[in-house]
Amino acid sequence: MATFQFDAENRTPWNNVIFPGNYVAHLNAYRDQGVVALPGAVFFRGVGALVLNPDTDGVLNTDGVLEAGTYDLQILSPDLRQDDKPRKDRPFVIPEGAVVYRTAVNAIGVREETVAGAATVIPVGITTPAAVAATAEADGYFAPVGEFSLFESILDGTALVADTPIQVTTSADLIASQKPSAGACRKAPSAILVEVCYYMPDAAPDGDDVHIPYGVEAGQGY
Repeated sequence: MATFQFDAENRTPWNNVIFPGNYVAHLNAYRDQGVVALPGAVFFRGVGALVLNPDTDGVLNTDGVLEAGTYDLQILSPDLRQDDKPRKDRPFVIPEGAVVYRTAVNAIGVREETVAGAATVIPVGITTPAAVAATAEADGYFAPVGEFSLFESILDGTALVADTPIQVTTSADLIASQKPSAGACRKAPSAILVEVCYYMPDAAPDGDDVHIPYGVEAGQGY
């Protein structure tokens, strides 16, 4: 039995789903978009970000450094502007009833302030599967593909009993820096990204799932 409530008016705990054959783009984490891959379950991909940008209030210190610590993550609004109106980013929260089967972390355009090849970036909030850690390489930058957990059976998990905020913990001071390469751009994004993949039980069938015949009024028959 479901431990959460569907809200048809507000379209929660998700906004919309897509079906096989229409899956032509990344799942929209901001709109809580899911995909029906197996009957009876809806699969989601949540991606939260910690942007290393001077315009991000309270994240970097006065020297432009992300100090070691634990930080909240945001699901970023598709609206890229941040000049003429407030951005409607929202907290990265995995809903009650979700069964998590994969976590991943990446740090793009991010480097240790003091290069040691030891800094770690670890998601916080999900314990099963165990959190994966991205570790800086010898040059202070993180591997471009990030780190991710592997899964053998996605249907053996336990549902979250409450809405669960996702955070990230850094073990050392970090700065925004693009790794020198032929394609590096000084305006390329610098952010720590955390992915949480999960599924939720689908709602019971409704009128759109069956072909109920129309009622026949008296006198309509031949």
